[in-house]
Amino acid sequence: MKHCTKLMQMRLEKRLYASMTLSGTKLAFYRFTLDDGFTDYFDEQGQSVRKALMRTPIDGARLTSSYGKRRHPTLGYSKMHRGVDFGAGRRTPVFAAGDGTVERASRNGAYGKYIRIRHSAQYQTAYAHLSAYAKDIQRAKRVKQGQVIGYVGSTGRSTGPHLHYEVLVNGKQVNPLGVKLPTGLFLKGTELVAFKTQRDQLRKAYDNVPTRQTLADKNDPN
Repeated sequence: MKHCTKLMQMRLEKRLYASMTLSGTKLAFYRFTLDDGFTDYFDEQGQSVRKALMRTPIDGARLTSSYGKRRHPTLGYSKMHRGVDFGAGRRTPVFAAGDGTVERASRNGAYGKYIRIRHSAQYQTAYAHLSAYAKDIQRAKRVKQGQVIGYVGSTGRSTGPHLHYEVLVNGKQVNPLGVKLPTGLFLKGTELVAFKTQRDQLRKAYDNVPTRQTLADKNDPN
């Protein structure tokens, strides 16, 4: 019981394990720390539960302009809009859509203050019209998904505070809300072996944690 109590405390503090049932299928997820110190949640096979990229790298914003041809709000003629715009208050935090390396963090013409992140050989994301960059965000900086990289603004060719967000596949802008996003990290090699060992230990320990019904049965004098 002492071991079970300790595990339950650890689960509350660090959320080592979580499970749910969807459409009759039980799903289990395990917390695991990689060799480089990065911690995430993985399914039974070692696949990260996160998508490699987020579709909306900003909280509490509203979509104000979609991807596609539109009448440009400042130029006055139809022009291809190669990203999506999210309206939000000035200084609203903007997050890195995925793990990657900052390729650019500087002014970029009509984009104003601009950040571009390389996530893989195939995928990049870009963030424009920022009011400011987050501390230490500069070229060659490694960033993690969900990390604050900048703040909403209206720099460059802009009519008001908003985030212009782009996803690039092989160097070409695509619809961020429609593109098929890459899957998240899949553990390999020694990290996968270590994950499976930890997973099996958690399974065994969790199976030994008494349920409410088990405790009720033990306390029933009849």
